[in-house]
Amino acid sequence: MEMEYGWSVLGTTAGVTAAVLLIVQYCKVPLDRLWKIPTRALVYVLSALLMLGVQAFGVGSITWGDVPLIALNAFVAALASMGAYEQTFAKLTPLDS
Repeated sequence: MEMEYGWSVLGTTAGVTAAVLLIVQYCKVPLDRLWKIPTRALVYVLSALLMLGVQAFGVGSITWGDVPLIALNAFVAALASMGAYEQTFAKLTPLDS
């Protein structure tokens, strides 16, 4: 089975969530050395930019009616990315406590 990460996958909320999670993981520490950007703002802006890019390059057009939906979907993807990060890197608690 061949796996591809193309425009069709990136156009989904799960695709944007995965991409944002990976990009922020690799870029956050170097960015913090230059500027103190709030992680939540970075995640939302990156989600919105990716969704705008998918709409522009993957679908081929952006209308004014798409902008509110992109903003809302970017919010959903940002929340999912932050939640996935928290679940992945949360400290484990002992079972005995």
